[in-house]
Amino acid sequence: MANKKGKKRQHSRTVELKRQVEQEKLADEKERNKKRLDPTARLLLYGDLVFLAITSLLYANHLMSEFVSGLSTVIGIILLLTALWFQFGKKSDGGKGPRL
Repeated sequence: MANKKGKKRQHSRTVELKRQVEQEKLADEKERNKKRLDPTARLLLYGDLVFLAITSLLYANHLMSEFVSGLSTVIGIILLLTALWFQFGKKSDGGKGPRL
């Protein structure tokens, strides 16, 4: 009995292969998470799309002046650049974009 306690268990090759497959799976998952779109950037892009669609409809139906249409275009560009900053800006806190 005392001899069995002192012996170390030998790991089989299948255990090592399973562990390696799990590590590869985790690495793939981490890489996929890096490529995901930041939720804040996604929300800004959807909001920008809706905003520009509504303003272009209003301008097409002559319910909005050219000045207001140009101003809304500038606002849309600012929203787009903000979304790009949230997606690709400096990643300071563990891979997440800056939060408001």
